[in-house]
Amino acid sequence: MRKLVLGLVVAMVVFALAAPVHALECDGIWLNDGCLFTKTGGDTPNVPDDGYAVTNVGGVPMWDFVRDKDLQALGYPISGRWVEGPFTLQAFQKVILQWDSINRRMNWYNTLDALANQYPQIKLPNVPPHQVLPEDAGVTDFSVIVQNHLALLNANPKIKAEFLAEPNWLNLYGLPIRYEEREVNGNPQGLQLLRAQRIVFEVWNVPAPGTALGAVGRQNVPDKVKKLSNVIIPDAAKAPVLADQAGGAAPAAPTAAPRPAVTAAPTPAPTPVPPPEPTVSTRPSPVSSIPGPRILPRGLTGYGIQGEFRRPNDGQLADLVKDAGLNWMKQQIPWQEVENRPGVFNWGPTDRLVNTMRGKGLNILLSVVKAPDFYKAEQSKVGTTHGRPADPVKLRDFLREMAARYKGRVQAYEIWNEENLEIEWGTFSDASYGQFVELLKNGYLGVKESDPGAIVILGAPTPTGVVDNSIAIDDVLYLQRVFDHNNGEVFKYFEALGVHPNGGPNAPDDQLGAASHSNANCNSGWSTHPSFFFDRYKELYNMMVARGHPEKTVWFTEFGWATIDGPGAPPAPASGFEYAACNSEANQAAFFVRSFAKVRAESPYVTHMIVWNLNFQQVVPNTDEKWAFGIVRSDLSPRPAYNAIKAMPKP
Repeated sequence: MRKLVLGLVVAMVVFALAAPVHALECDGIWLNDGCLFTKTGGDTPNVPDDGYAVTNVGGVPMWDFVRDKDLQALGYPISGRWVEGPFTLQAFQKVILQWDSINRRMNWYNTLDALANQYPQIKLPNVPPHQVLPEDAGVTDFSVIVQNHLALLNANPKIKAEFLAEPNWLNLYGLPIRYEEREVNGNPQGLQLLRAQRIVFEVWNVPAPGTALGAVGRQNVPDKVKKLSNVIIPDAAKAPVLADQAGGAAPAAPTAAPRPAVTAAPTPAPTPVPPPEPTVSTRPSPVSSIPGPRILPRGLTGYGIQGEFRRPNDGQLADLVKDAGLNWMKQQIPWQEVENRPGVFNWGPTDRLVNTMRGKGLNILLSVVKAPDFYKAEQSKVGTTHGRPADPVKLRDFLREMAARYKGRVQAYEIWNEENLEIEWGTFSDASYGQFVELLKNGYLGVKESDPGAIVILGAPTPTGVVDNSIAIDDVLYLQRVFDHNNGEVFKYFEALGVHPNGGPNAPDDQLGAASHSNANCNSGWSTHPSFFFDRYKELYNMMVARGHPEKTVWFTEFGWATIDGPGAPPAPASGFEYAACNSEANQAAFFVRSFAKVRAESPYVTHMIVWNLNFQQVVPNTDEKWAFGIVRSDLSPRPAYNAIKAMPKP
């Protein structure tokens, strides 16, 4: 940078919003609706007046917000804008600001948390590494966690005084994360550092350029981030611009027009364990303001597949989906893997998934499952990977955050999965059906509050003939009780019914008592109950019709046939999935092709068919039942079913 030495920290003052010490006034070139700051422009020869524009363009009031703020607290702009989902961001020397277009508020971006979460391998100079406090282990009371982290300030009274002098420290700085001292020029306390979630405080006790000896300063962390390629600040946002590129010059002595009040509403500081990327929680909207379920177009248009796409080779997996002629992908998102602590969200893997899949032009269905331990309804599920929340409103809060983050990029959400299984839900009782309605209701409300256009799917029950409160409830019986709870209340909270047709060793055209097209006589049958047959989905749809809801559509959110035929197969199928030994790879391929043709011909209310699964041979050992359903091998070479699906017509 030519006009301002970046990265050097000056003595700091309190972040006073009402009476700034030195406001960020336009000392560059006035624009029609903002200012082009030239102090941090580039070094382009013969171009003295390039820089970074801060404007209100597009209804994003960045200029209105910053123009009276303290220069010492923000610094000058060092990037143009960039967009991430519903957020517009711009980097300044000391902070990155984030405009939330949904809630119409300005947030302080959690720069240091984002680095710890998404780029743990990156070590910025003079920035202490992230740490997890052992005192936080098992603690759910946020007030206790706050005190644990404030105790770090006791190591340095100067930094503590500066930190706590700001009454809004929790929102502006976040929690203290780590304190350390470094030797400089023989002084063991030459550099004293405090890392918080959004800022780094420092004290130089030896002479250093641009600093006052012994004064508390704040590092220009975004300056350090900017030196990295495409880390938080996209490279495309770093290039300075000229006035005519930024909106043109205004009159030489502009009069500031009245400005709308833009109140800072920084992201609430969350528990920082493990490394989070917190977002803003908002108060639920009144139920009356949420749109009711839409009537969706009919006809099979969604050809998709589920896999485990949160992998380093996600681009290659997306290409496999596209090359097969499919236009949808499904990923299960375990809630417990995203919300690490109450109100603390690790969005990194899901961000990458969404960015990759949308970049390939695929539509996305996310299936939300598995409550975090601190929300679980049953103690027996704590420490396991399954279980529902005791308070369904927690799911509303979570899905409101998720749908806001991915608005317009995730097309559909499935609320829970195979909830008629004890392992997924918990022990059943007469209350379970109403509890599921409340869970679905809150999931629906959370999605629609943030993204009214997203489709909400009632999570698919699994086909089973078992009725045992400690094991499972038959899918037909389960849905009957859900549909009839509180006079059919559930129909207000979903647009499509998820189903999991399961053929076992039966072909798509086989029926109870007429399994002539299949291998159903293999291994003692698997043809003695309607749940063993593909057509089970018709019975579930007809139950909705009988209750006055023929407008609802049906999505196959998982369907497939298992086979242990072919290279790499185990000597025997997984327990409970013995029918996988009945099917050949050729059967699997033929059954898939016939199932798509059958649905197109017979069931216009089925609009999406999501194959189970793409790549679990990459993910699990061959002794796991999911392995047998995969349609590509562990090296991603195609099984016959992949080639057959690729070749079949998709009108």
